[in-house]
Amino acid sequence: MVTTVEDYKSVFISDTHLGFKGAKAKPLNNFLTNHHSDNLYLVGDIIDGWRLQKKFFWPEQHTQAIKHILAKSNNGTKVHYLIGNHDEAITNLMNMGLQFGKIKFHTQMDHHGVDGKKYLVCHGDMFDSLMNSNLGKAIMLLGSSLYDLMLDINTFINVIARKLNMPYVNLTGFAKNKTKAACNYLLKFENLLSQYANSKRYDGVICGHIHSPEIKIISDTIYMNCGDWVENCSALVEHHDGRWEILKWGRSSD
Repeated sequence: MVTTVEDYKSVFISDTHLGFKGAKAKPLNNFLTNHHSDNLYLVGDIIDGWRLQKKFFWPEQHTQAIKHILAKSNNGTKVHYLIGNHDEAITNLMNMGLQFGKIKFHTQMDHHGVDGKKYLVCHGDMFDSLMNSNLGKAIMLLGSSLYDLMLDINTFINVIARKLNMPYVNLTGFAKNKTKAACNYLLKFENLLSQYANSKRYDGVICGHIHSPEIKIISDTIYMNCGDWVENCSALVEHHDGRWEILKWGRSSD
């Protein structure tokens, strides 16, 4: 069977958290194989340095994901890596003068869209100090044993769901969306980034960080979040005609 490779102007992915057992590396590799773009933006937390420091975990699928990205860079795709809050290891290697092929590294950068608009691209963690960080950590659960437990339960549920030919279940996403405090936290994050982008005269902002894929208008500012490859297996894509779209990719294959 011949697989068609989808072609886009730009692809944005974030929060793959390679080095963490909850990372969905198999569907990520499948996505990278089946999608081509002129530009590939890695919008932070691609390699989870926090997790690797606590316990080393690096299976072959995670190596393959890095190889896919490097191959794209070497074959003409412009690859930009936006530093996230879990990317300490990458920052340390950069400070040592090491380079990763033709990949360009940034803390934040501009993207000039096909639609003629200018977008701020950043991971989104720069406002953590304004967000009540303790509440944020509790809500987002990242780095906690509770989050690991929920992912294990999620995996078990989806093994059964696949056998019954049922759709993927996102337990952690459901918990965040149904908790008032979590919803308020997500809204505050979205509003802060949109206000910041507007104050800097951007038409919109593209980010990650909170594992919540979204495209919406907030006070005339376009807010777009790539999502993640732990809970959602999502990417933000820019079509050659200027349209924007969130793709959900192959979670049942993890």
